[in-house]
Amino acid sequence: MHLIELSALTVPSPCAVCLGTFDGVHLGHRALLRATVDVAQEKSLLPCAYTFDVPPAAVLGKSRAVILTGMEEKAELMAACGVETIIYSRFDRSIAAQSAEDFFDDLLLHRLNAQHVIIGFHYHFGCMARGDAALMRTFCERAGIGLTVVPPVRLTDGTLVSSTAIRACLASGDRRGAEEMLNRPLSPREEALLGGREHE
Repeated sequence: MHLIELSALTVPSPCAVCLGTFDGVHLGHRALLRATVDVAQEKSLLPCAYTFDVPPAAVLGKSRAVILTGMEEKAELMAACGVETIIYSRFDRSIAAQSAEDFFDDLLLHRLNAQHVIIGFHYHFGCMARGDAALMRTFCERAGIGLTVVPPVRLTDGTLVSSTAIRACLASGDRRGAEEMLNRPLSPREEALLGGREHE
């Protein structure tokens, strides 16, 4: 596994870049990571992911955000899905103020050498989260690079898998629901959140 802070990154080989917060690395995230590996193999690109050390809501939210997985644990779970190069930034208000166009041009094209981008259907980027999948498609077409938008992942009962839904399960004490969406046993950090308990 290669966990690299963006400030220490040298220009990588041409990449298939998966974008997301990946808090929990749940079933939806795993679909993104599998798609990244598939695209990378098909196009002879380096599979990598770009993420933040904490969910943006942990910095921008009005109340303290619950974080499911720390950066190291998150990277290990992502690497186990086949994407072993994980690049991250420490999310702060300067990153939050970056325009969608600068995010695409400066980060994806110039810093990450993206030749194909993989995002979820509800991915947002740039200042005030103004960028969405439609804008990403416009940018990718303009730059002549590929884009894969992964559709939502749902449980057999129709429940949309998301980090928000997992947090809700943990807060209500629903271990089974959380573990079904995570597709793994709870980590000690997540265990401490069951029933709304706080963790250190």
